[in-house]
Amino acid sequence: MLPSCMAFAVAVIQGQKRLEECPHLAPDTILALGGDVARQAPRVDEQREAVGRLKQEMAKIDLAAASTRLATQWRDNRLAVTCLGKDFWVDASGEMSGECHKNLWVQVPVLHYIIHGKGRRLSGAWVAFGELPGATEWNNFFCHRCEEGMRQLADAHGELLFEILHLFGATAASGVTNADQSLLIHPLPNVPMLINYWGAEENFASKLNILFDRTAADNVGIESIYLLARGLVEMFRALIAKHSRDGKLF
Repeated sequence: MLPSCMAFAVAVIQGQKRLEECPHLAPDTILALGGDVARQAPRVDEQREAVGRLKQEMAKIDLAAASTRLATQWRDNRLAVTCLGKDFWVDASGEMSGECHKNLWVQVPVLHYIIHGKGRRLSGAWVAFGELPGATEWNNFFCHRCEEGMRQLADAHGELLFEILHLFGATAASGVTNADQSLLIHPLPNVPMLINYWGAEENFASKLNILFDRTAADNVGIESIYLLARGLVEMFRALIAKHSRDGKLF
């Protein structure tokens, strides 16, 4: 059993699940879709549905109380959530505005953070994604789409990738690991990511991992943590393709 429809859709695309295994699709729908679903990208539709559900939840909460719980700014009946160094202002309907262009990769985690975040203080203990509570079903997706995806970018465009990370507020985290590059970035308040990269040398392949504070799952849900990391990779891919010399990723 996978944790959500989005997880199942990803598994279908990756060939790990068959469409007919979905308990929510009618047989005639499955027949109509056939094998084409494996070539489609349902992420946007899934995330739009998730935003719709979260907006319904937003309408039921006390936004001022949420601002106090999360220790964030409150102004003109909106609260601020800082994402990658930029403030997004969110109202009671779940609408977001800010200095940066909002996108679904950001909107889902931000709304989940407001509704469900406990505002727990950081523990200072770094753990792998798979060690977070509830991460078991998501771990393979995270390793493949997030860590492996970012490692490939670091291998092919290391200088540009790390420059982009610094532009989004990443700082060096010396002494935490023995990685060649160890960068701390804050996609959400109280949800920092520690990105560690070891370049290839002699008979050793390159390696990249992304660590989280042990409290991360209390401050935003596991699916939202996955979306945050996946969103960073997708954003970096787009920026690198735009700014690399030949306009290519690999």
